[in-house]
Amino acid sequence: MKTRTVMQISQIGKFARFLEEHPGFSPELFGGNADVYGFRVGECVLSVDEMERLIDTPVDPQAVALLQTQSPAMSERRPS
Repeated sequence: MKTRTVMQISQIGKFARFLEEHPGFSPELFGGNADVYGFRVGECVLSVDEMERLIDTPVDPQAVALLQTQSPAMSERRPS
């Protein structure tokens, strides 16, 4: 398990907004106090620090547009 860190008040609102917009992420809790030690997305668990860096990373609109475009169907692809 990664080192536990205390989340600051300013982080809680930022993380709550991110989790609301990205339901694939969920907090990983530890202990009777339900301390947050990371965030799970699929099989990956990100630490609080890693999540903060992810949230704070500027979004490139061109990259988002590319990710949202559908790739051609397998039958429509040309052989390489």
